[in-house]
Amino acid sequence: MADSSEVSIIHESTERDFGFHAIIAFVLLITTWLLLMPWFPGIARQTLQRFHLRTPSFAVWAVQFPVPSMYNFANQYKVEEFPPGFVMMVFDENWRYANHFPARVITFFAGRHDYLSTQTDRWFTLKSSYRGQTLESRFHLEAQTEGGYRLIRIDDVEDSL
Repeated sequence: MADSSEVSIIHESTERDFGFHAIIAFVLLITTWLLLMPWFPGIARQTLQRFHLRTPSFAVWAVQFPVPSMYNFANQYKVEEFPPGFVMMVFDENWRYANHFPARVITFFAGRHDYLSTQTDRWFTLKSSYRGQTLESRFHLEAQTEGGYRLIRIDDVEDSL
């Protein structure tokens, strides 16, 4: 049988692990976000805005960064050589699907080189849908004479939600 001095030493050496509790709280917060998203349109709207780089600030985007990318959003994009509305195509069927983060077709997409290697202006339209909500964003990538591109948003942030 252990004497009372050994029991008190063992009890004093076990400390609470606040890091573990913080990780568990963080996981529970993200899980709650994901579970509430189908029933609260505001949460879905914030997530849609994150994927289109439309959050009100970088801080709002950064807070959502740990939330996993949602594969149940219908993310599409199209790339055009002319400004939207400039040329009416008979068949406007050049939409492509993106797994998640449709804005990456402009930023870090592997096929970005195909669109931007000609050093000509391009117009990108991104569209994401989730449970009746649709968000559409338009960007103009303007070719610069010194090389590279300038990214210009050509829609109003409040347009489609």
